[in-house]
Amino acid sequence: MPFSRHELIPGWRDLVTMGPYRRDHWVALRVALAIGAPLVLLWATESMELAIFAVFGAFTSVYGRGLGVFARLRLQSIAAGALLVSVGVGALVALSPERGLLVLPIAAAWAFLMSLLGDRVRWAPPGPMFQIFALAAIAALAVDGAVLLRGLGVAVVTAVWSLLLGLAFGGVGEFVDRGRAARAAAGAAAAPAQAPGPAVSGASAGGSPSTGSIRSVRPARSTPVGRAWMFAVGTLVAGAIPLLIGIGHPYWAMVSAIAGLSAATGFHRVLRATHRLVGTVLGLGVAAVLMAFEPSGLVVVLLVIALQGGVELFIVRNYTLGLLFLTPLVLVMGRLAGDVSAGQLLLERGVETFIGVAVAVVIAVVLERLPASSKL
Repeated sequence: MPFSRHELIPGWRDLVTMGPYRRDHWVALRVALAIGAPLVLLWATESMELAIFAVFGAFTSVYGRGLGVFARLRLQSIAAGALLVSVGVGALVALSPERGLLVLPIAAAWAFLMSLLGDRVRWAPPGPMFQIFALAAIAALAVDGAVLLRGLGVAVVTAVWSLLLGLAFGGVGEFVDRGRAARAAAGAAAAPAQAPGPAVSGASAGGSPSTGSIRSVRPARSTPVGRAWMFAVGTLVAGAIPLLIGIGHPYWAMVSAIAGLSAATGFHRVLRATHRLVGTVLGLGVAAVLMAFEPSGLVVVLLVIALQGGVELFIVRNYTLGLLFLTPLVLVMGRLAGDVSAGQLLLERGVETFIGVAVAVVIAVVLERLPASSKL
């Protein structure tokens, strides 16, 4: 059947669909604590220049959602190692005076490798987005080796803290679940026998999986090497365009492209990219309001904690809604790091997101035109 571009165009319903609620508030609390405690300590010790390293270490906590205690520990340990090595590679690039040019081919190669690793261990969120974010953002820092070394230490400590939180929350969760199961069994034994009704699975209860969810499954025809090449090309092209036109945060475009391409099929890649663009535009409005008050010090730290919790509370259920929190979070962190003016940050975030989204959509359309046996 010939390819129709209309098959890739998402509808309004696709953008506003909410995925099922799965006790996401516990994940939000765990991730908020993972990033919050280190930031408060850095603020108290007047070391906020290292906050970005703590954030990347805390990304460990976003992995393993819905897994058991030890399965989560295994997956988060692998993710932590990948994040820390990404920070280390970014630090090495940052030491070079040619870091602006070096970061492009290195990030593309790293996206290839991290995609293969992610497929191997089947981590979720899928794709190499957090690893590329860590590498490219650290590579852009104009700081000396001593700061980079201290920052790497902060990232390691924060990653370990995130792993401990995962164990603690997982242990408490299993204890609570066993208590609920025991009470349910006791109630069932005391209740009169009833004819069994039809089983209700997640799919039958809520229809097909939410198209805006980050729990996308991988297509059967997809190959790990093919996806790795897709991410490498997307990273290289999306990063090169801002560099050529002189915008200051090429890694925002890289991350936006990877975010779109991390979905399972051509339609879902275009949909994810559309979510990314719409959510970012709306999030820029939220960020503009927050940054108009010029928050500083502990207020910024508390904002980051609250926004990160909001991201984890909604990002899986609806990607656009999660970006209402993610976009101001990234920009507030930019101000925390003493970056450029608020207006310039807002402009660059919008432009680079558009670039990354456009790259993701173009790649998705090109791949959709390939023969079925060649699709990624």
